[in-house]
Amino acid sequence: MSSTDHPTYHKNGSSSSGLFVLFFILLVGIGAFATNPSAAEHKVILKDKMRELLNTEMDKLKSENDTEFSQLGATFGAALGGMIVDKFIDQSVRVDDYYLFSITNVYYEGKKNPVGMGIFGKVILHPDIDKMIKNGLPQN
Repeated sequence: MSSTDHPTYHKNGSSSSGLFVLFFILLVGIGAFATNPSAAEHKVILKDKMRELLNTEMDKLKSENDTEFSQLGATFGAALGGMIVDKFIDQSVRVDDYYLFSITNVYYEGKKNPVGMGIFGKVILHPDIDKMIKNGLPQN
């Protein structure tokens, strides 16, 4: 066999496309790291969501009970409920920071319940958060 009979392998493409992909992944990682929401941001979003649900429930009570006294009671209940929500969130919510993203966890009755995720400056709550919160509320 002559030396020309051996198959030769040529590299198709260039290594610059591989470097571009690596550079892009690095930029995305730096962006995720730089914009990862703080624990305080996670707590604010969760407090807002719980207050929204609390106000919805109080509005239902106000519409069902048409007397001034019951409406005053519902308003007072919403204010008191807001303080309870704040205290509960401050004591029971922990944020696990994984540098590129973070997970919002609620510790309730000895269990760790993930309820949200933070990434690229946004805190995204679990799609079933309304049901999760309502299931934790006392039922009549």
